[in-house]
Amino acid sequence: MTQQNDGTMALEVCQQRLFALDQHQLRSPYDLYRQWRERGPVVYLEDQDIYVVTRHDMIKLVNRRPVLFSSQNPLGPSSALAAEAIAEVLQDFPEEAAARAHVVLNRGSVLFTADPPEHTRHRRLLNAALRRSAIDSIKSEINLIARNAVAGIKRNADIDFNEALAVPVPIHCLATLLGVSRDHAADFHRWAEAINASIGSKMAREKIKRIIQDQMEFWSFFEAEIMSREQSPRQDLLSAIATAESDVDAPLTLSEKVGFCSQLIGAGADTTTKLIGFATLAMAQDESLQNKLRNSPEAIRPFAEEILRLEPPVQGMFRVTTADAELGDIKIPQGSMVWLLYGSANRDHDVFSYPDEVNFERVNARDHLSFGSGPHVCIGANLAREVAHSVLTQLLAQTQQVVLTESQDLSVLHSYVMHGLKSLTVKLT
Repeated sequence: MTQQNDGTMALEVCQQRLFALDQHQLRSPYDLYRQWRERGPVVYLEDQDIYVVTRHDMIKLVNRRPVLFSSQNPLGPSSALAAEAIAEVLQDFPEEAAARAHVVLNRGSVLFTADPPEHTRHRRLLNAALRRSAIDSIKSEINLIARNAVAGIKRNADIDFNEALAVPVPIHCLATLLGVSRDHAADFHRWAEAINASIGSKMAREKIKRIIQDQMEFWSFFEAEIMSREQSPRQDLLSAIATAESDVDAPLTLSEKVGFCSQLIGAGADTTTKLIGFATLAMAQDESLQNKLRNSPEAIRPFAEEILRLEPPVQGMFRVTTADAELGDIKIPQGSMVWLLYGSANRDHDVFSYPDEVNFERVNARDHLSFGSGPHVCIGANLAREVAHSVLTQLLAQTQQVVLTESQDLSVLHSYVMHGLKSLTVKLT
């Protein structure tokens, strides 16, 4: 057997393991991505019937053509299969409840699940809600939440880092920005898990029933909050969503408003949790890196940016072609599923020198695609960056060392799209 055949077989085995949700392959899929990237800017996976866009420039090109490459199913084939399974289970629910669950599942067909011209309308109406000044207005509260959370963690004892810090802080910060009580933090986490449950994974019927119940509870809570803000606006994000208007656009419907909230909860807090987790793991695994950050706090932001590049919380979004298309020399038929693989583009040698290494001095650090690009660039990127920076700053300022517990299983989520640590056990000294 030739070396080339050996390489092809090894590649196919890795592909199979990725989509079979093999834990080892999910934890570090980047060598597989490199092999795809070396094959070309677009690789067709026949067994999955998807076209994988592997390179940075090609993904940016696709993102600039949202009409041809539709966002009607941005979370991929497994999400579509889950939608079918959920639709079957929803037949057992009252019609109104089923309709509400569909809205939450589909994120209200707003922003990253919408195409122009509706997507353009959504951005005009909602951009102001998460503008930089809105984040700056609660910056002191974000810092206080992070500082108190770190201060409250027991020292010199093994702790579940996700439970103690990485999960609650982003949720508390988002609750503060939205203007709702932090008493709902546990609900937010449960709702986020329900919203994201179908992404890149498989679900049993009983689990589907549970997430539908959670999704309906999510709708009821935010419908009441939005209607309250419509009657009596406050200085908070929910009021900005509830009263969003422009001179040229029709106002948002209730479904669109609740859908946007589902995106904030499902994507905003959750992806920040994943970023904080991987950043802390990197520090705990490398004492010299940790000391360098502790002695140079100005390096924390570029460090977080590098972790975003190296371990993107969303490995890639999907697009569906609305007509026959061609990328590079690959012809893609209408109706095809196209995977924009951010996790590959972020390690593209043509864009990033020594792409597998953390480099605080990287001049193009923010050229990564972990928040997308073009019209669909993440509207909550500023919030994610600010919360992560506050958490990491306080963690380093209040400790002498963050130590990784020995012999722990660093397993990741059971998904090839959503990328995050299931748990992380550390000791703070």
